[in-house]
Amino acid sequence: MRNYDNSKIRNVIIKKEKNRGACSKVIFKKGRKNKGFTLIEIIAVIAIIGILSAAILPNVNGYIKEAKKVKVVDQCRKVVMAAESYRLRYNALQDSIQVSDMKIKDGVSKYLNEVALSNLPSETTLEQCYRIVNGAEFDIEGDNDMLKTVTITNTTSLSPK
Repeated sequence: MRNYDNSKIRNVIIKKEKNRGACSKVIFKKGRKNKGFTLIEIIAVIAIIGILSAAILPNVNGYIKEAKKVKVVDQCRKVVMAAESYRLRYNALQDSIQVSDMKIKDGVSKYLNEVALSNLPSETTLEQCYRIVNGAEFDIEGDNDMLKTVTITNTTSLSPK
């Protein structure tokens, strides 16, 4: 600021300079763009996310279904291994024996003692487990991940005699 002798003139000039500074701040704020996203930008991002999720979701569902099938195959493999272990020591089990009967049969139950067979229905037979282990196609129920025994497609028995 400049030095002025007259205090009245000095006060007027100080007020004008203050007003000029305040006006320049207001003008500066008007010229500045507001921060944030516009509605169109947000809608575009949501649309892109929707398109990507629609493309990826079927693949993820396929992987989940395959993982559930692998779990069924693993449980059938455990049943087959128990039957084979029993056969080595005693004699071969009938192919028509059900998994639920195998769990309580003397000699086999020790092999299936702490094995969780939660995805095999109780009416699943040893023959069906052999088929699944040897590559038969099958389906699972969607809600409880149980094996659908009626969907096993391989018709040949590959169990050892």
